[in-house]
Amino acid sequence: MNEALPLPRRSIFNDVDMKNFMQSQTKVELMNFVKSMGKACASGGGSSFDPSQPLTNLPPAMACLHGSLQGMVSWVDDFPPETASSGGTIRFGNPSFKSWHERLVERSDAIITTVLQTRDSGDDLTPELACQLGKDAASGSLQPKGDSSVNQVSCYLHGSFGNEIRLDYGTGHESSFLVLLLILSKVKCMGETPSLVTMRAVTLSIFDQYLKVTRRLQVDYRLEPAGSHGVWGLDDYHCLPLYFGACQLQGITDVNSAGVTSQELLEPKCIMDEHTIREYGDSYMYFGCIRYIQELKKGVPFFESSPMLYDISQTLPSWDKVARGLIRLYEGEVLDKRVVVQHLIFSKLFPCTWTPSRSSYQIAPTENFRIINQNSSSKNAAISPTRAPWAKD
Repeated sequence: MNEALPLPRRSIFNDVDMKNFMQSQTKVELMNFVKSMGKACASGGGSSFDPSQPLTNLPPAMACLHGSLQGMVSWVDDFPPETASSGGTIRFGNPSFKSWHERLVERSDAIITTVLQTRDSGDDLTPELACQLGKDAASGSLQPKGDSSVNQVSCYLHGSFGNEIRLDYGTGHESSFLVLLLILSKVKCMGETPSLVTMRAVTLSIFDQYLKVTRRLQVDYRLEPAGSHGVWGLDDYHCLPLYFGACQLQGITDVNSAGVTSQELLEPKCIMDEHTIREYGDSYMYFGCIRYIQELKKGVPFFESSPMLYDISQTLPSWDKVARGLIRLYEGEVLDKRVVVQHLIFSKLFPCTWTPSRSSYQIAPTENFRIINQNSSSKNAAISPTRAPWAKD
């Protein structure tokens, strides 16, 4: 019965809750899902992603989600960034993002309901028609009412694109989107038992479109990097696309499946070649991430703007090594950091398996969104921030 479903809520408030989460089957399930996505990307033998055919191999429900993500990009045009009183641009955190996020909350139930209805339609819908239904849901032309079971899913959309109070975006929001995909997989939106081909398509295509949304938000609304370590971190905003991108490149050989010579892509040091990033940025997710960083920090030498990514390119000999290091980094620096995952929502399909330290979800916003400075500038850090932590493995 829907009435029996637990209310989606936060469940990590202190170190005890954090320890319970780290030891929980819920975290194990999430990590296994991430690894399965990476394995699927690697299964392509280094083949590229064709951005002109994004619906290829997507199940109808995921094609529907892809359409909704396409629609979300256009919302920015409805809420143009505000200008400063002096006439210039607002440096960080444009208030117009609040309006964009309000629309997200208003239409999220319609989006998820449409995705689930598309799943139930089975093979009766082509990916193209399913994609259009997703666009319609995002446009507001479809208004199905969500119930408590839909709310168990739509709540993860709310936290996937940035925080409307802090006006920031980071790996915690990216992880909320990951949980959304995990839940959609659990409710069979990717098929009864997703094949490697399906999972690869979902990972590369859906995340590619998700990045189109988040990057538009980051650039237009100048969202602050959430909990960022600045230039000392892997990336100001993202982690998972770099992992998926490294996995995509794992199987690359001298000649890829399309018969195209790809010798220049064999080693991680190839990211230092401008031609490689320009030529392959749309078809290989890792290169697209590097290109985006270079565009954001134009004119800054890469070894200064992204010292860890630069170090990876210079010290790691293979994409397999890069991928194994990045999944460890994601677990250690994202899922095992309370400052990041304390805002995750738990629900029936992403359960809290412990008794949280607080029984009420209603806490003061200033407490909910407080970020504690961990003295990251300390000179006594165990690992030099300019080095990839696994470079000596």
